[in-house]
Formats: sequence, C-alpha cells, structure tokens
Amino acid sequence: MPILRAGLVGCGHNGLAHARCYQRDARTELAAVCDLNEERRNRAAADLGATAYPTVAAMLEAADLDIVTVNTSDPFHVEPFVEACRAGCHVFVEKPMADSIAGLEAMVEAARANSGRQTLVGHILRFNPFFARVKELCESGALGELFYLEADYIHSLFVQAAAERFNPALGMNWYTAREQPCIGGGIHPFDLLRWFAGANAVEVAGFDNRIAFPEMQCPDCQVFLARFETGAVAKVASAYGPVGPRPPVNHLSVYGTRGTVRDTDLWLGEGHDAEHQSLAELPLEGHPYEPEVDHFLTCILQDRPTISDAVDGANSAAACVRGAEAARLGKTLSVPQFAW
Repeated sequence: MPILRAGLVGCGHNGLAHARCYQRDARTELAAVCDLNEERRNRAAADLGATAYPTVAAMLEAADLDIVTVNTSDPFHVEPFVEACRAGCHVFVEKPMADSIAGLEAMVEAARANSGRQTLVGHILRFNPFFARVKELCESGALGELFYLEADYIHSLFVQAAAERFNPALGMNWYTAREQPCIGGGIHPFDLLRWFAGANAVEVAGFDNRIAFPEMQCPDCQVFLARFETGAVAKVASAYGPVGPRPPVNHLSVYGTRGTVRDTDLWLGEGHDAEHQSLAELPLEGHPYEPEVDHFLTCILQDRPTISDAVDGANSAAACVRGAEAARLGKTLSVPQFAW
C-alpha cells in the first residue's frame, strides 16, 4: 500500500494533534509543516521531524503531497484550502469551513474542480460515541419525525484574550479581533443538529449582545433560530463569557413525534408515559482526533465519501454565518444552499 504524504498548514493545538495522528498512522508520512509564524513552524518541524515551509505555495511546490490538512486560525481557511485543491491534494479543513459566504463559495468551487479527491471538514463531534448514538436514533426513525432541536456552545474563553495570544505574523489576536461565537463555537452544536435533522437550514433569525467579554470586538453572545427544509426548527446559543463550567453534551435536546433526547436522557413512547433510558454510559467528552483522521484516510484509500465533505461543511457553516448576520441586522435571512 502506498504511503500518503501529508502536509500541515497551521501549527497550533488542533493542527499538532492532527499531525501526530498522521505520524502514528502507518498509512501516512507527515512530510511538511507550514505556518506564517516562523518560530512556531520551525519548532513544529523539529518536534515532528518534518520540513518547514513559510508559505502554502512553497510547500505545495516542493513537498510532493497527497494530503493537506488546514488548521489555521478560523478566518484564514479559504486560501490554503483552495491552493491545496488546485494542487490536486485530498484536503482536510478545520471547522468552521469559512466565516463568510464568499469564502464558502470559493472553497466549494475549488473542491468541485478537484474531482476524484476527498475533502473532510473537521466536525469532530460527529465522531463522539454519544452524538453518534443520537444520530442513529434519528436516522432509524426511533424518535419519529423531528420538529424541534436545540443545543449550545456556552464556554468561558477569557483565556483567548491573554497577551500571548497576539500573533505577530497576523498583526493581531485574531480571536478578540474577528471571532464570532455562533460561527467559531456554535458551528459545533449547529452541525450536530443539522446532521440529526438530515436537512439544511433555509432561514435564520437571531439576537446578540456584547456584555460579558468586552475584549472581543464582535458580540460575545449570539443566539439564532433556524428553520430546516423539513419544517423542523432549531435554536443554537453561543456565549464566550459565562461563569461556571461548560454544560454537559451542549444542553442537547432533540424532540420527535415518537421520542425525545434531552441531555443524556432518552424517552420513547407517548407523552408522560414514555419509557426512559439513559445514554450516560456513552463517552461524552473530548476531541476524538484519531477516529477523525482514520476516517479521512480510509475514505481516501477506499475512494468513498467522507462524513462531512466540502458541500456538507459549507451547508453547516452557511447557516451560522447567516445567523450572525441576522442577529446583527435584526432581520430574518435566507440561507444559501450548496450542492455538488
């Protein structure tokens, strides 16, 4: 079996976690790393035994890569993804796929042109056994027809405003300068709800404020409602300045005509007499990087679609981008639809 040569763009926490997965997998060789920050890329190259490159273009020209994994800061996914697609690589990109509709359009166009190559958007919670079980319940029809779903991303992230988060290569702390909670964090729960519903959002409305985390230039609390093409309604709340720990399983609630999932509880049947089961024995926490990378490599080698390709990832991100816009404008907005 040929060894797939992988290159990393963005040597932060998630990028290094993926890089180590490629290192440990017998099917891949981590050949190259790229980061605008010279100190960071050289340190990563030394630690990982890879060659460091200052730009994506230089890496693609010299490293002879099969796979590129894009783990840059959220606002900077578009250019390396497009460049890697144009170079004919299989491409992984961290969520959110992009933070603008124009960026999503450019990435989907590049993926379409890169036919025969796989893409995967890093919706890592789909690999969590608890959420995978909820998906099985929805897909099997055990919950009946879904009509309302909600989840949140309530996470104290004041650490992101620390002075050491300033990136001299970018000339800013991108997090306090550009992060929007319902895109950067809320994409996690919204993607799950969209996955459970098996449908795209077609319309969104929302509200926001900037009270709890004043260092952020964008709102630190955003809430949006989405209407799916099936008629189901979803709510996603995202806040970066709460007091206390993160809620378990994102305060997940999934309501169907035959059953309900609320946090780690499952009820099947009718009304108050429904039979109760617990899902708490399933693993609930953590980021399952190994299963995510294993899935990507298996799909590449078996030439089969990934669990969240470029079009799927764009349809999740588009609703979150529009949700932020709807909250800012105080309007209900339509959500663009992406297809192959």
